[in-house]
Amino acid sequence: MTMLVWMLAFVVVQGPGSVSGQVTDASTKAPIAEARVLMARTDGPLGESLAGRTDEQGRFTIANVPAGTYRVFAVDPDYLRKEHATSIVVTSGKPGANIAIALTRTAVIAGRVTNEHGEPAPNVFVRAWTQAGQVAEVKTNDVGEYRLFGLEPGTYTISAERYLPPRIEGASYIGPTPPCPDCMGEGEFRQQVAALVKTGAYVDARVILNRSYPMVFFPAATDRALATPVNARSGVVTTGIDLRLVVK
Repeated sequence: MTMLVWMLAFVVVQGPGSVSGQVTDASTKAPIAEARVLMARTDGPLGESLAGRTDEQGRFTIANVPAGTYRVFAVDPDYLRKEHATSIVVTSGKPGANIAIALTRTAVIAGRVTNEHGEPAPNVFVRAWTQAGQVAEVKTNDVGEYRLFGLEPGTYTISAERYLPPRIEGASYIGPTPPCPDCMGEGEFRQQVAALVKTGAYVDARVILNRSYPMVFFPAATDRALATPVNARSGVVTTGIDLRLVVK
């Protein structure tokens, strides 16, 4: 009987561990409620990754964590995703780690796009660029307004561009198609010109007019080198970044 009790006690001690901590705002130090905390297993099956949420005090506890090494992330829609500085080692039967993660609020850039006549331009691609390339993209709404959100604080070049115009290449008529929900830019379809002529199908007049629709950079440049940089600050909505399209 004594041996059985000892064995049961050993099993309890060797049970799963736990990880606790707090998620706060890096600037105000205020707790962030309802932030998601993700634990990604680095030395075992991905299926053993775990998740939890913070309470009103920004605190969280993830229980029943199998022993192992984990990367820990905090995620909230209004903040940049942040990983804890070091991996967390969870040991069976020992008190859980207590960690702190401070999140930085994202930035927003907003404005309006008009066409060459000064009228609202809907369904125009507005993009944010850094030296590394394009980092964000949205489309204008029915009154030409746009809102680039979830940006890392920093300096950006903002551009606006119509859907690519249709064109003819050899015997093919090529036109744009709507982008997929998670894609940047639009797709395209291809048809034989002879078939279009034979059926009398619609052909966009821009093919005949042979006009170009260059990308425009804030405030009104077609050369990126002449663009005015936009400074996006943490937790701030930078408005009035308006652009006007041109036709050549």
